[in-house]
Amino acid sequence: MMTVRRTSFLLLAVAGVWATTACTSKPEIPKATGPSELGLSLQVLASPDVLTTDGRSQSQITVTARGPNSEPKAGVPLRADIRVGGVIVDHGQISSKGASTGADGRVTFTYTAPDGGLAGNPDFNNIVQVAFTPLTGDYANAVERAVNIRLVPRGDIVYPGRPIADFSWRPHTPYEMEEVTLDAGLSRDCPTTATSYADCPLADASGLTYEWDMDDRGIVLSGRVVKYQFPRRGDYKIRLTVANRLGGRSSVGDPAANAENKYTVNVITRP
Repeated sequence: MMTVRRTSFLLLAVAGVWATTACTSKPEIPKATGPSELGLSLQVLASPDVLTTDGRSQSQITVTARGPNSEPKAGVPLRADIRVGGVIVDHGQISSKGASTGADGRVTFTYTAPDGGLAGNPDFNNIVQVAFTPLTGDYANAVERAVNIRLVPRGDIVYPGRPIADFSWRPHTPYEMEEVTLDAGLSRDCPTTATSYADCPLADASGLTYEWDMDDRGIVLSGRVVKYQFPRRGDYKIRLTVANRLGGRSSVGDPAANAENKYTVNVITRP
């Protein structure tokens, strides 16, 4: 009987020591790991986010960096990349491949659309992605943000041997009976060897002829630069037709193709 009691006592003692150890030991706390820019967030906005593939249309892209408490983060270095289908490629141009945020946590990049070329400027639903990555010491774990820009065909299709009509006017918002100067100096003439918009230089006045339909009582004027007084307030859709020495012709300002009112003069009443 004595032997059984001693064995039971030893078992209880060992169990008590194990229970005490289990209750008082502290679990190991894992060490914090992660990217060096922990808490950094980027916001990327593009304006506009739809561009014409004319080799000159631009979008202003603003990148804003903020800390864990939404405070602006100055001096954050960023790398900019243009991607198509996930592949880095120079499709169009970015003003800089690298820049740092200012005191307000912002930095602005300019993206210029590529030239669409000829072949009727087909629309392939092209999307380019401009991505920005903070260079904070661990590129593999960097928090990247990107913005998508839609590229659409330009309105004026380039054909070799034909001109491209375009014009401007001043003042841009005239009063009734105020003299308005309309200038077709933005028009271009494409040689028979033209393969892109860049091959069509701004035309000299002696190289083209110009015909203006003023959308007012059937009045038609001629000349590269014309002056006109619109008699009443309202919107006037101006139609310019340009012809070159080869007999090629081009027009802008047709109401059916003028949904954006690019060639509409808005005449207002004097205050």
